Amino acid sequence: MSLETLLDSYHERATIPLRNTTFSRRKRGPFEIRQVIEDDEFRALNHRIVYRDGAASSVWRQQEWWNGDCSLDVTHLKDGIVNAVSIRYAGNAVSAVKLSVTRTDWLISDPDHRLPFIFGRADLEAWYYAHENRLVLTRARLAFDNSTKHTFTVLDQGVEKKTSVHVYREVEYRCALDGGIRLMIDGKDPRRVNWRSNLSADDARALFKYARSYRWIDGWDPVAELVEIRD
Repeated sequence: MSLETLLDSYHERATIPLRNTTFSRRKRGPFEIRQVIEDDEFRALNHRIVYRDGAASSVWRQQEWWNGDCSLDVTHLKDGIVNAVSIRYAGNAVSAVKLSVTRTDWLISDPDHRLPFIFGRADLEAWYYAHENRLVLTRARLAFDNSTKHTFTVLDQGVEKKTSVHVYREVEYRCALDGGIRLMIDGKDPRRVNWRSNLSADDARALFKYARSYRWIDGWDPVAELVEIRD
């Protein structure tokens, strides 16, 4: 199923609400924004799906949970590559950040019909948690596959693989933990990912501001400037 078909199917479901749902469409400069807001007694979901020149370019989501925790997710879709950042916060305090890299071909429909899509597979997922006024890279995994539950953990409690090579479904991952996570992905879409091991309090505030304002709509570059290793 193509990306646009996934998103169209999600928006069509929203127009026949089974829950307390509102939806709208509007223009913002060159962008068309489709907004879907769902609210039940457990959480409130606010999605903005953005198109440019008829193609999906990004998806923004805010979730408000019953216990006061909230999350902001920004996903950018470009040239078959998906970059995503998820920010967990309460009030104005950021408690965690998750960064992900996957591919548009690997996005699948949400079996719970709550999200526009979920990751069927992911090249890399990394979690940063608040510690002593900064966000620290605490967990990272490669080659996640939702259907088989396959994954290759390089960093977690009791796990720290300084260098590793892993091959899954014809994709080779070469990873080093050296001042952050440095990953080379070989296969159909070869590329490098280099993310820092620590994000400062200023970096966390900048990410939060990016996701809360409409800066996210213009692209991934502001996130890359904050999280990528600068050798």
